[in-house]
Amino acid sequence: MRILTINPNTNISFNKALEKTAEKYALSTTTVKVISPDSGPQSIEGSYDEALSVTATVKTFLEHQTDYDGFIIACYSDHLSTYAIREITEKPVIGIAEASVMVACTLGDRFSIVTTNDRWKPLLREAVEKYGVRSRCASVRTTGMSVAALKEESEEVVREKIEREALAAIEKDGAEVICLGCAGMTGFDKELEKKTGVPVLDGFVCALKLIELYHQYGITHSKRRRYSAPLGKKLKGFSEIFLSACKK
Repeated sequence: MRILTINPNTNISFNKALEKTAEKYALSTTTVKVISPDSGPQSIEGSYDEALSVTATVKTFLEHQTDYDGFIIACYSDHLSTYAIREITEKPVIGIAEASVMVACTLGDRFSIVTTNDRWKPLLREAVEKYGVRSRCASVRTTGMSVAALKEESEEVVREKIEREALAAIEKDGAEVICLGCAGMTGFDKELEKKTGVPVLDGFVCALKLIELYHQYGITHSKRRRYSAPLGKKLKGFSEIFLSACKK
């Protein structure tokens, strides 16, 4: 199968790291392409950045949709484009936050998310509430780093900060599973798993394996209500490509 991963920010260094992870975990019959929109914020650090990135992410999907069998939105926010794209395709689409949280709930009683800066705490608590598993979330812990710092700081410094918060989540908050709360944390999972002694989940890998499962099993999102196609309407100031997604 062919999977397109859309990284909603424009930092292509993240894309290269995700492609490296995909090479390690994808089935031999799966090919994974990672791209970013042509416009948007260099990193997504909150709701404003996310809002700026949504239209370009949907446009990127529309430009490439025919070439792929499934899609991953590689942002650990509960990115609106994930839901928008589910409305305009019959192919499976999943975001990395939802993927890791749902997998975490099968691996332990309670999980914690370790993410970047403090503003993500309320945003990810809202996301967990939306996923219906708030009681299973032990905590959302932050490293104090910006998203960009994941690539600007040395790998050793980044790893130490993530490890510190993961251990605190386990020892103080009662977490039994750790979710890495940023696409830029890809590749840190297995070493951290050895250090902590609990499952550590890379949201991108979780999304990749779920998309493969959906494809092999022949299932996708229900189009009955929530993800039914958007109704046709006039779109002022938008390119024609967006009109193609609406019902006639």
